[in-house]
Amino acid sequence: MLKIFTPLVSTLILSGCIIHVNTASADAKEHVQRQLQLSASNISALTMLTNAGDLKIIASPDTSEITASADIYTIEPNEFVFTLEQQGTTAKLVAEVNSENGWRFGGNGPKIDMTITMPSALALDLTDSSGDIDIKGLTNHIQIDDGSGALTIDGGNNITIRDGSGNITVRNAKGNLTITDGSGEILINGGQQLTLRDDSGGIEISNITGNMEITDGSGDMEIVGGNNLTIKDDSGDISVMSVRGSVAVVDGSGNLTIDGAQSVTIDDDSGYIKVNNTRESVQIEDGSGDIWVSNAGAVTIDDDSGDININSAQSLEILSDSSGDLRTNDIKGGTTIR
Repeated sequence: MLKIFTPLVSTLILSGCIIHVNTASADAKEHVQRQLQLSASNISALTMLTNAGDLKIIASPDTSEITASADIYTIEPNEFVFTLEQQGTTAKLVAEVNSENGWRFGGNGPKIDMTITMPSALALDLTDSSGDIDIKGLTNHIQIDDGSGALTIDGGNNITIRDGSGNITVRNAKGNLTITDGSGEILINGGQQLTLRDDSGGIEISNITGNMEITDGSGDMEIVGGNNLTIKDDSGDISVMSVRGSVAVVDGSGNLTIDGAQSVTIDDDSGYIKVNNTRESVQIEDGSGDIWVSNAGAVTIDDDSGDININSAQSLEILSDSSGDLRTNDIKGGTTIR
């Protein structure tokens, strides 16, 4: 049952007139507060549609209702939509200001800042244009389509994110993560499988238990843990530690360090390469930059330029080495140079 503390929907209809606004001074100075509640007893998911403003979602297993508390800022009175209703087993929340007044030169645009409390077992599907988002305590699936603003998620099961710009932080997820990002820093701590496609910005990943597939445009990358790892990267330094399975990297430019893996395959254009503590084979095809490999199984290198340094390996095969020095130590099966 929907509980309405204030009128849900307010509209402004203008016909046959032209309004001239001084955009240097037309701030969103109209401020009202509204609150909506809906019983979640027969609800399995919350769908949200918002277009401007900061959003905080706090989930708890002790909550049996969805409550939306809003601070609404507009240019003119009542230029907003704020509704919460049940549609089958889904609750739908709409919080939108007049998008035509959404940008003001030198001023504060219309927005709706909200705090949502909800049961932690509900799934969440959120479509948002701009503003920071902070989500805590959900245990079900989360799907987010976001234009801009920082995004922070603590909890959740399977999580899907499509983001235009702004930093992304995901902690303590229990399921699979699928993230498509335009720009901004990305920090991930926890989850099962990870699929990440990023255009630009630094990336830090830890405590993924399954496989990871990462496609990155630019920015440095630090990865700790995981099973099998595949990276396709254009530019930026890459650091990989403590991967249980295989590591495969196709890299444009930037330094590459790998410490701990079952096997390693690298196709690199430029930048130094350091590979340590690989239990099985190491295969490197390199354009330019020095190479260091230590504590590995069978090592195969095809190198255009740069020094090669190998310390402790089962075997070493050099397919080509156009320029640079070769230094080896403790190659148990011997060295073959083609």
